[in-house]
Amino acid sequence: MQASPDAPTLQLHPRKPAAVGLALDPGRGDRVALDPARPLLLGSGRGVDLRLGDPTVSARHARIAADGCGLVVEDLGSTNGTFVDGVRVQRAWLVPGVRLGLGGWRATVVAGEAEPAGASARPLALPGMIGRSPVFCDMLRKLARFAALAPAVLLRGETGTGKELAARALHLQGPRAEAPFVAVNCGAIPDGLFESELFGHVRGAFTGAARAHVGAFARAHRGTLFLDEIGELPLPLQAKLLRVLETRRVVPVGGEQEIAVDVRVVSATHQPIERLVEDGRFRCDLYHRLGVLVVDVPALVDRPDDIPELLAHFAAELVGELGRPIQLTPAAVAAARAHRWPGNVRELRNALMRAAAVHDGPIGPDELLPGGPPLAASTPAHEVLEIPRGTYEEMHRALLRQVLREAGSIRRAAAQLAVPRSTLGAWLKHGAP
Repeated sequence: MQASPDAPTLQLHPRKPAAVGLALDPGRGDRVALDPARPLLLGSGRGVDLRLGDPTVSARHARIAADGCGLVVEDLGSTNGTFVDGVRVQRAWLVPGVRLGLGGWRATVVAGEAEPAGASARPLALPGMIGRSPVFCDMLRKLARFAALAPAVLLRGETGTGKELAARALHLQGPRAEAPFVAVNCGAIPDGLFESELFGHVRGAFTGAARAHVGAFARAHRGTLFLDEIGELPLPLQAKLLRVLETRRVVPVGGEQEIAVDVRVVSATHQPIERLVEDGRFRCDLYHRLGVLVVDVPALVDRPDDIPELLAHFAAELVGELGRPIQLTPAAVAAARAHRWPGNVRELRNALMRAAAVHDGPIGPDELLPGGPPLAASTPAHEVLEIPRGTYEEMHRALLRQVLREAGSIRRAAAQLAVPRSTLGAWLKHGAP
């Protein structure tokens, strides 16, 4: 039902002019600061300042702005109404303690001093983006700033830091949020299928192509294409990708007709891509095309203060999977904060999952971190070589296999050894040269 212009206005006057900042607290720890100098447009549609993912919230639902001695919320003709302390209103003052409702969305108005001294307001939280540390909040602010922009974004960060979540955050906060988000892991595609996966193919284009395939660019039309591990893209395909980015057109494998695509490209890498450019393994022009805007996703070792909140979040998730409560001792949380976590957030979650699946009682440091002291104090695995005795050919092959195991793919191993992929494959198959 449309809000009536005769809806009551609650005259909740502040006791004094707004001497303290206010914030909205939806109850999940993701407070949104209210700036008297900047009106805040709230809704579920595009172009609003605070986008709410609630189906009962109208596209342009309400506005919060300064009026005289305080902040006022004003309904903008929403379908499901704006409420203050349970009463539907057209316009009302906001003071600390007031419960604000937009449709089914709820938040409490709190005083700005409720935040720790010196802490800045945390940007709006997004699914999976857990953390309050300064370095993490700086990343969130940069993502929020870049989300509304059109240029490509390059995400840099170690494996397991959540680069795909960061890419989704860019997508969800931007004007393409209602269009598809398509993710492609360039490190997991066989060499011969790269072009087909990105650009598609027509029926009969090659042996086994029994039917046409729509490529990632076409699937992401009007949305966002996330190219993870972009450093794994072979050089010949880098040239074709560059042409697509310049012309905004793709030609499926075996096809003749160009297809126009409107896609925002977000790419990610854990490799030092500037070094790949210097070594000639990544095109300089493609790097500058993909890295117009750059966001560094922090490693977990750089934000240890976020670990308790991450553990609490993962524990709540795992309760549903395991069907029983999960409890960590203070010692376990302290040990987790001191641990280096080379696998970052992914390793942290896996460690908690493993411990909770095996142990019924409270999880202590020995259960959460089996195997002794933090990895920061142990010898890195890549510095230990185990070569069996034998002929030169046997020893050489054993070395190559160890490099392959640590790299995870022939392509990465070849890059580390600075030899062509075909050469490494021949060595592994036929022995030393």
